[in-house]
Amino acid sequence: LLLLAAALLLVGAVLGSLVPLGLGWLIAYLSRRLTPAQSKWAVLGLPGTVAAAGVVWLWGRTEGRWGDPVAEGHMNDAITDTWPWVLRTAAVATALYLLWRSRRPHG
Repeated sequence: LLLLAAALLLVGAVLGSLVPLGLGWLIAYLSRRLTPAQSKWAVLGLPGTVAAAGVVWLWGRTEGRWGDPVAEGHMNDAITDTWPWVLRTAAVATALYLLWRSRRPHG
């Protein structure tokens, strides 16, 4: 089932569709092949880390440290432009983790 979850996450990332993403993360969370800690890392830890990186990216743009600066009063536009990429990156990161875990012995 880990391969199915990884495939759903990759399909969801490519198509930008929330349904396969949700199903992929649900299968990963409910998987008996992963330990509870691994399931939580796959579904909460990795996506949370990617989301934090997205926040840092937006902060850096706001402070003029990198990327195009966010215009005053246009943070909503910047978030709208950024969140799909953050979601896709989180899905790909989780899919890669699941592929890695599926090739290792149980436990």
